[in-house]
Order: sequence, then structure tokens, then C-alpha cells
Amino acid sequence: MSADLCYTCDNNCLLKVLSDSDRKTLLQRATYVNYRKKEMLFKQGSFQTSLFLLKSGLVKTFMERRNDKNIILKIIAPNEIINLPSFFQPTYEFSAITLCNCEVCIIPLEDVRQVMGKKPELGQLFSQEYSRISSYLLQRIKILGTKQMHGRLADVILYLCSPIFENTNIFEYLSRKDIAEIAGMSVEGSIRLLTEFKNDGLINIEGKQISINNMELMQRLSEIG
Repeated sequence: MSADLCYTCDNNCLLKVLSDSDRKTLLQRATYVNYRKKEMLFKQGSFQTSLFLLKSGLVKTFMERRNDKNIILKIIAPNEIINLPSFFQPTYEFSAITLCNCEVCIIPLEDVRQVMGKKPELGQLFSQEYSRISSYLLQRIKILGTKQMHGRLADVILYLCSPIFENTNIFEYLSRKDIAEIAGMSVEGSIRLLTEFKNDGLINIEGKQISINNMELMQRLSEIG
């Protein structure tokens, strides 16, 4: 991938803080890859060699468990570093797969660390982003460990209907199994509760699309867990 491609990119990613020369150094061995829907970017437990920066599309990160019952950690939106939680580890601690067609910048980790050593401001931005993601994942652990199924599913719907995904048509790319794996419950249980939420007037369901009818009650359900 040439540095020119990065300069013309209109995404507000972390690389924008670098000077032209530093960005050229960082990107001289980078690749710019188009992925199709449901392609694996990296697999849990494999040796980590690159930084994955999402330019467009949506990616789900998940921890693999037995019997194909995974836990989805996060839905990655454009401008996010997909494997940031594993950045300081030798292997990928989770897997990542595309939910739709995606454009991804892939940069060798050793190049990122080299530039980061010379540019403290880049390291500071990485640390801030790492802290933000860590806080999100800790909150996810709290939700899964302390809330009942109604509260967990309410949290998932609020998350997927948040401004983060307002221009993505997110539900078009998620199966009911995906929703269940974000909420940490069975597919059958999530479908039953979605129907219950619909019958109670909390949400509206049209095909795969889900919208919130009563935001106040949905937020209240999330709070009480």
C-alpha cells in the first residue's frame, strides 16, 4: 500500500497524527486488502504479526469456545484497530471475521512499534484507545456476570441501535445467533425474549431489522438488569 493512498483516505484514523515522513515509513510495507463477507481476518491463538485497521465495513471479534458457542466481544466499526486488545501479546487472543465486504489496512507490528518508539504522541493515542477498549470489555464482563437475560438483551439492543451503527444497517449483517452470542445466551432464549420485547411494545421487528419503540423503558430494563 502506498503512502499516497493513506493521504487521500478521508477516515480519521490514528495515523493522521503522523508527519508525512513518519507515515511513509510506517506504510512502506503495509497492505490494503478488500475482504468479502464472512472472511476470517485472524484466528485466536495464531501468532500475531500485523495491526489491522478497518477502513470500511463491519467486523465481529469473538472468543472461540467449545461446541461452536462463541462469545462476541465487539462489533468493530470503521477507523477502529481490530486487534488492539491483543497489541502487546505474541498471539491473537480472539478471532475476527468480516460481517460484510470490508476494506482493511494491514501494517506489520514491528513497523508500528518502531514508529511508536520515535513518536510518543502515537503511543499516547494507542494507550488512550487501548484504555477505552479495555473499559468497554470490563463493562461487558460486568454485564454478562451480573445481569439477567432481559437486562443483557436490552443492553445488546441499545448497543446495536446506538449512533455508532446508525449508518451501517447493522441488523442486516447479524444473525439471531450473533445477537445471542453478544448477549451471552442461547439462540432460543434470545429469540423468545425478542418476541417478548416486541409483544410488550419495547421494540419493533421487521424481518432482520430491530428498532426501539420505547427508549425510556428499554434503558430502564438495562439499568435494573
